[in-house]
Amino acid sequence: MEDKLDQIHETALKILNDIGINLFHPEVLDIVQQKGVRVSGRRAFFQPEQVMHWVRKAPNQFTLHARNPKYNAVFGDDNVQCSPGYGCAQIITADGNRRDALLGDYIAFAKLTHQSEYFNLNGGILAQPCDVPADKSHLVMLYAAILHSDKCLIGMPAAGEKIQEIMDMMALLCGGKERLIQKPRILIPISILSPLQIDEMGLQSILMAARHGQAMNISPAPAAGTTGPISLAGNLALANAETLAGIVIAQMIAEGTPVLFGLQASIADLKTGKILIGSPAFALQGHYGARLARKYGLPSRGSGNITDANWVSVQSSYESMMSMLVAFQNKVNLIVHSAGILDTFAGMSYEKYMVDLEIIRRVKSFLHGIEISEDELSFDVIQEVGPGGEFLTSLDTLEKVRTHAWNSELSLNEPKFDRQLNDQFLEIVHRQLQHILDSYQKPGLDANVQNQLERYLVQAGIDPKTIEAIKNKQRKDNNDLWQS
Repeated sequence: MEDKLDQIHETALKILNDIGINLFHPEVLDIVQQKGVRVSGRRAFFQPEQVMHWVRKAPNQFTLHARNPKYNAVFGDDNVQCSPGYGCAQIITADGNRRDALLGDYIAFAKLTHQSEYFNLNGGILAQPCDVPADKSHLVMLYAAILHSDKCLIGMPAAGEKIQEIMDMMALLCGGKERLIQKPRILIPISILSPLQIDEMGLQSILMAARHGQAMNISPAPAAGTTGPISLAGNLALANAETLAGIVIAQMIAEGTPVLFGLQASIADLKTGKILIGSPAFALQGHYGARLARKYGLPSRGSGNITDANWVSVQSSYESMMSMLVAFQNKVNLIVHSAGILDTFAGMSYEKYMVDLEIIRRVKSFLHGIEISEDELSFDVIQEVGPGGEFLTSLDTLEKVRTHAWNSELSLNEPKFDRQLNDQFLEIVHRQLQHILDSYQKPGLDANVQNQLERYLVQAGIDPKTIEAIKNKQRKDNNDLWQS
């Protein structure tokens, strides 16, 4: 494995040195040039020693700080954090139909994520609400995440004044720009355009996040056969080069900026042109991406419960389980898209969200392993029962039944059924969904901070009715979301 990683690494350095990467931001071009990088037009050429010098400036571990410190998320070493689905503008219903996502969906997913024990991160683009103007949605989504959760926050990439507005709101939340800069409080996703380009929005996001001391997740996603070479080794080398370039630029702007190494290489179906994320090739490249991050001593980002299936099905389950198990086994530090994703990132599903929580629970249980001790080996119990006996009524079984038995929250285990199995399964899923949302309690937010945030939103052009809708979304409305 190490020899293969070395070859991918060396090829990535050769790509950056001999081919270079296009940077669509004049200020960033000036910064890298001042640091000794050769620039020709929009293309920057990074020498191998330059790359490794600046990559070493990035911390090998960092903490993302939540409003509620119990949700602080540590990235690096063997720490594994999960976050839910991200970036979809549609909701896929249980029968496979689609509709545009609404602000109510965003709030519902924010509440589900807040309630789940598996997530210390919330926010970002949980679902892109179509009933909010696109040019203001970053503000609305961030405020909704702040109001409905006190976990760590995920942001969104944005250009120009939009990324500044995100930083302004975060400064209001934590008590000013000086306090914001002191430690990472929001994670900004950075997308790189394969092959070998970083656009103005990505570079502006890197600039603003680095200058405000905030963390970023740098993730290229070349698809083997379309935006990357068809060979997986070549695709990995390309993605590795792109990730390293983004990390180097972040460190040149502000040394010590916390970054996640987020290689997300995929593969294309050349019969249709569609990207495949549920394939073994995606999981395999994720495996190598995690190993490369460890090689560089950097925290890693990967993907979890992802699928190409169009609805919740056998396919969505086996594809999701494969990717999630690979991510956990490789101790990926941030597993994005851990709940809700369907159809190659095309839509979020409430039912898939619940199934994915079950997958996370199963994977964590499996990887926890078996405890081996004198008590657990149960020699005395076996001796007491003896040949031909039974353990069901033994005192040991009665004492440990609540701690040692596996009980699925969703599975159908009854011996007989009086109606369609899928209907019964969905009934369980929807009952569990409603239970989680009914038990939701909005975390506290300082009234003065909330007022400042709301005044900022109004000044930024957000309709006060939208702010009220975020504040007053009722539980009784939730059931309509997944039955519509």
